[in-house]
Amino acid sequence: MSVIFFACVVRVRDGLPLSASTDFYHTQDFLEWRRRLKSLALRLAQYPGRGSAEGCDFSIQ
Repeated sequence: MSVIFFACVVRVRDGLPLSASTDFYHTQDFLEWRRRLKSLALRLAQYPGRGSAEGCDFSIQ
C-alpha cells in the first residue's frame, strides 16, 4: 500500500517552495530525499509543465 510521506509544492519557474513544512520525521534518509527533491525542483523549469517521475521508493507528480 502506498502512503504519502510528505508533500512539497514548488513554483517551477524558479524552484521556490510554496508550502510550509511541519515535518516531525527527521531521519537521515528523509532529510536526504527532501534535499534531492529541492534540487530536482530547480531543474524542472527545463521540462514540460506536467509530468511524473518514479524512483525506487518514491513517485513525484
